[in-house]
Parts: sequence; C-alpha cells; structure tokens
Amino acid sequence: MKYILYDTDEAWNASNDAMNTFFGLPDNNGNERYAEIQQVDNLSHNDFGKYIFPVTTQGSFITVDKFNVSEMVEFDPTWTSDEPI
Repeated sequence: MKYILYDTDEAWNASNDAMNTFFGLPDNNGNERYAEIQQVDNLSHNDFGKYIFPVTTQGSFITVDKFNVSEMVEFDPTWTSDEPI
C-alpha cells in the first residue's frame, strides 16, 4: 500500500470518486466505496491537516497504475498519533 497526501478534501474526493467509477462502486458484492476519508491529525506532524488517500498495490482493487508514482509516500504511523515525532 502506498499513499497520496492531498491538501484539500475536494482533491481527495475527486480521486476517490474516480476510483469508485473505475471499479463500478458501489457494487453487488457489498463494496460501497473505494476508501474512507482520513486526515493527518497529529498536531506536531509536518503534514497536519492533509488528507490521506490509499493507493492499493495488490488485491482486488489495484490502483497504483492510476496515479503519479512521484506523489506516493509510505505509511507513516505518526500521521494519526499524538506521540511526538
């Protein structure tokens, strides 16, 4: 799994809507949407307030080829932690 951090919820929603359309979601298998919106909420993190968009690299909903690889980052457990960085 990779991630893209968006500055606005509009940008996050645009990517999510595109993936919902691409995968035909919601579908008859109980899949309602590609992702749930989540934000970097650690006040001391440099990316505080950005929106975390998951980019799947394996499984049923692979999307890594739909985005610019240079925008992708690895998961950072301090995005949603109150622990100091």
